[in-house]
Amino acid sequence: MPWLSQAQSLAKPEGPVILTISGNITHKNSANAAVFDAAMVDALAVSQVKTSAFWRKGLRTFTGPSLQSVLALVGAKGQSLRLIALDNYEVRVPVQDVTQFNPVLARKIDGVSLKVKDQGPLFLIYPFDDLPELKSDVYYSRSVWHLTQMVVE
Repeated sequence: MPWLSQAQSLAKPEGPVILTISGNITHKNSANAAVFDAAMVDALAVSQVKTSAFWRKGLRTFTGPSLQSVLALVGAKGQSLRLIALDNYEVRVPVQDVTQFNPVLARKIDGVSLKVKDQGPLFLIYPFDDLPELKSDVYYSRSVWHLTQMVVE
């Protein structure tokens, strides 16, 4: 990963911060958090989820880093994540979801970069079509768009 030094520290973002991860993490690049600009997120290994969801018509391809890889990068240690969106929508996600369902922090939908007006900068998406149990209000509520903050608890 290009912004990691041999000491496993994160470089500082050069552009506007789109994601802040705080709480119980070991790798930080600011006083109390790991902060990422768009270029840093885009440089991570890309995962994708092809799925439909009730708020988007048809089958869509969501691409971005897996939540699991981002949490590993910051050295997250906790039982839950508090996800916070631009509009202050907040939801708790058990860390078990990360390993069990492998959700993606989408930066693109169908190859188009997400902007704030398009539910960006990040959209946590689950593979709803792959696992029928995910098609429920519980998991739909955890699929946060306008995601900008995560607190590892």
